[in-house]
Amino acid sequence: MLFLLLLLSLVGTSVAVCPAGYQQMNGGDCFKLYSTQLSFDNAEAKCVEDGGHLASVHSANEQTALTAIMGQTTPLIGMKCTDAVTAHCTWSDGTNVDYSMFPAPGTPNPVFGQCVHLDSADTFWYPWNCASPIGSFLCRIPFNAPVTTCTGDYVAYNGGCAALKKTIRTQSDAEAVCALDGGHLASIHTEADNSFYSTLASNQGLTNNIYIGLAWNTAGNKYKWSDDSDVTFTKWANQFPNTVFGECVQMMLSTEFGTLGQWTNIPCSTQMAYVCWKPSGTTPIKADPVCPGIQFFYDKGTIYSPNFPVSIPSGQTCEYVMATAVGTKVSVSFPVFVSDANTKLSLYNGLDDVTPKTTLSGTVNPELSFESTTNVMKMVFTASAVTTGQGWQADFIATGVPGTDPVTDVPPFDPTKQCPQQDYYADINFGTYVYSPNWPSPYPPLSDCLYHIHSKDGHKLNIQFGYVDTEQCCDVIVVYDGPDNKSPILGRVSGQNDATVKQFYSTGTTITLEFFSDSNNEGNGWIATVFDI
Repeated sequence: MLFLLLLLSLVGTSVAVCPAGYQQMNGGDCFKLYSTQLSFDNAEAKCVEDGGHLASVHSANEQTALTAIMGQTTPLIGMKCTDAVTAHCTWSDGTNVDYSMFPAPGTPNPVFGQCVHLDSADTFWYPWNCASPIGSFLCRIPFNAPVTTCTGDYVAYNGGCAALKKTIRTQSDAEAVCALDGGHLASIHTEADNSFYSTLASNQGLTNNIYIGLAWNTAGNKYKWSDDSDVTFTKWANQFPNTVFGECVQMMLSTEFGTLGQWTNIPCSTQMAYVCWKPSGTTPIKADPVCPGIQFFYDKGTIYSPNFPVSIPSGQTCEYVMATAVGTKVSVSFPVFVSDANTKLSLYNGLDDVTPKTTLSGTVNPELSFESTTNVMKMVFTASAVTTGQGWQADFIATGVPGTDPVTDVPPFDPTKQCPQQDYYADINFGTYVYSPNWPSPYPPLSDCLYHIHSKDGHKLNIQFGYVDTEQCCDVIVVYDGPDNKSPILGRVSGQNDATVKQFYSTGTTITLEFFSDSNNEGNGWIATVFDI
């Protein structure tokens, strides 16, 4: 009976194994020989893809065990040496150099190459040109290493997930995208890290430079990683760092200032590709931690509180405007709503209502829905003074049947009756709405409206266009920097610009808008907010 219980306990025990194709050596880590012709960087990238690195060797026992699986090959291992001092060599996995087998005089010879390979004919290590492909390489993965699962454009690296983002952005916008994914711009702490990210970019055909997470921190008078990790490794090109060229840092994917993978300064406003890293299992953030003021949504969609689903940042107010087709109503429900009693979300029946239909806080029953009396609903969110809760998710749809308005002939447009009011005043505390005729329903054909916008306090103005849906060619909003349509033009807006911001700044205290449309192909219209600055 005792034997049976012991046997059952053994059967129920989970025994860790090496990944497929790898074998454990001498009760230690897992190794695999690849008989594929690759350069050092590409071989390292393959090992990283498996969850490890090019092999490091730390004892005569490990050397002997590897000789047994090498056959007649001469595989690359993970060492790089930039000079003839063994202690200056590095392993791609970041471990210490505590064992080596260079032939007499027992030191590396980087004149023939800075990388290192083994040789099945003896037990010595020999130099190799890192850029030259070699017929085999050895990878090493820690025994019982946790499996890292990455999704989307992320690949496993260093216990987490890394991604090259090719859409060019400024440094702050790039960091914001990484943060939304649950991480930061990549920090680099070893030569192996640097090699991995340069290879990740090069293997995807990128030849321009990329942002990494390092930037000059004026307050601290030092360079700082965006994830707040310590600066323990740098790879500056000759004559750098130098903040004359900018306070952010780029990794070179060319040899303009030195060798591939070196770093130089760059203005933070420069738009370029970038690399992100996030811990494995990180929950992506679905909304920016700081709301952009007023946001506009049309037809149906999902809206998230700032920083959802991690927490609600303290002390900010956000405004959301949802519009549906004429004849319908806006219905919104909250599958998730977790906050404290001092965090409020107020729902208003229309754009200009000052008294909320209802105000939500704490938790909300996900089975409930809230419906407007018109085809516009406004939500105003006010966070409490402390960071709290998971936040909320709002799903909105249109209910009812859209109205029909068959057009048999195009009537003349009467600006006195069909344009919204012509004079608007913005103050320093509240934004002022300006919108197309009939908004959020389609504007009339042959529209021709002037909007005169003034500062109450004698300040300059900032106008932000949120939702825009007009015929690109022929239904246009013209923004003038002054009191009439003879003033200098700041810009023109048309086409589709769904729930994003296009903005202009006046040089004086007034802005004039002119909106005109042709006789067909009317869109749903547009809405803008004017701020006194």
